[in-house]
Amino acid sequence: MALVRSLRARVVLWVSVALVVLFAATGVVLDVAFRNSLDEARRELLKVQVLGLIGAVDDAGGQLSVPTGNLDPQLQVANSGTYGALYTDDGGAVWQSLSLLGRDFPIDYLAVAGDERFERLDVPGFPPLEAFLKGLTWEFSSGRATDVTFAIALSLEPYNERQAAFRRILIGWFLGITLTMLVVLSGLLTFVLLPLKRLERQVREVEAGERVKLTGRYPSEIIGLADNLNTLIDTERRRLSRYRNTLDDLAHSLKTPLAAMRTLLAEQRTKAAEPAQDALNRELERMDQRVSYQLRRARATGASGLGTEPVAVAPIVDDLKQTLDKVYRDKRVRCSVEVAPNAVFRGDPGDLTEVLGNLMDNGYKYCKARVRVTAHSTPERLVITVGDDGRGITADEAATLFQRGKRADESVPGQGIGLAVVRETVDLYRGTLDVGRSELGGAELRVELARAGLL
Repeated sequence: MALVRSLRARVVLWVSVALVVLFAATGVVLDVAFRNSLDEARRELLKVQVLGLIGAVDDAGGQLSVPTGNLDPQLQVANSGTYGALYTDDGGAVWQSLSLLGRDFPIDYLAVAGDERFERLDVPGFPPLEAFLKGLTWEFSSGRATDVTFAIALSLEPYNERQAAFRRILIGWFLGITLTMLVVLSGLLTFVLLPLKRLERQVREVEAGERVKLTGRYPSEIIGLADNLNTLIDTERRRLSRYRNTLDDLAHSLKTPLAAMRTLLAEQRTKAAEPAQDALNRELERMDQRVSYQLRRARATGASGLGTEPVAVAPIVDDLKQTLDKVYRDKRVRCSVEVAPNAVFRGDPGDLTEVLGNLMDNGYKYCKARVRVTAHSTPERLVITVGDDGRGITADEAATLFQRGKRADESVPGQGIGLAVVRETVDLYRGTLDVGRSELGGAELRVELARAGLL
């Protein structure tokens, strides 16, 4: 049962079990009641048949006889399923019905005078039978009396067939009712659970950045949940904003003292103290590198999309291209941009800017003269490629390239933390980062980012 995760499936399953148990119990009760009614009707018929046989007996001349004109026609038809006999107290048969077809009545004992009983008979050559025997003391007009037994037997086959037909009809009706109720119940559950489906859809839209908060009217049972989710969304948005402001403040508070220390060392540089000052500069550089890495790493939120909207990729790429064209003005880099007009990123805009900025900066930094940027998106993923015409990246370099402080070309200035931050941001969005060969001849970095909150 734990594997059934759908509420509707659970309700339908348990209602099905309840209906099966209920209808099975009802079916058993109705089957027993129908069988009892058949038994009562058959026994009443047997009694009537015996009374008819008693009324038809003629004792004229001091001998018992049974004229056939007043008897049930079934007693006169061979193998009709209705059999009759009249016995005296010595066991001799005074009369047997023509339906026996020359066979003896299938019973070998007599009822005591004044006694009557029903017997179930299973005799070779006969179908299953139920017989009614009634013992009487017959008094003739001459004053003589003798004990006689009247016996009528009915075949059980028609009754068994009627019972089986009733069961088939009962099962058919119950199955039909059960299926109809389940279909109706499934439809009702679909209607009743519509608010939950709408709530789920709006939560997904909030995660994807397509909606700022949950809206609409909800039933009283879940309106508290919707309000709490809206409160959570607002709290998360404010928390993220405070977190980023704190990081910005921390960046300023750390970067400024480090820059001041580096300036003071440069101003007080003497030839005698150059080794110590060089060592201090290296340590300051290492501190600056670590602070930059940790701050940029912390700013990569991998946000769940709460309260965010889809971010268009093209404007960010254009802004970064204009900035990098100015930074690398002397290098005269030709950057071609192929961004699909509908390419969007569903997550934090700062994360996308961080990824694109580092990839494009590396392309500009390590290319000879050309860089190519492409981007397109699906409803669930954004694919970005940045290629250049530089010397490329070998397999050995690719294995260590995304480690903090590692660079493919040590001759080019840099701290070696950009791609490490890109890798961690990609991981936060459950994406992939691959290094390949560009059509321009150099390296190509391909990034796939899942939408925010995608599992």
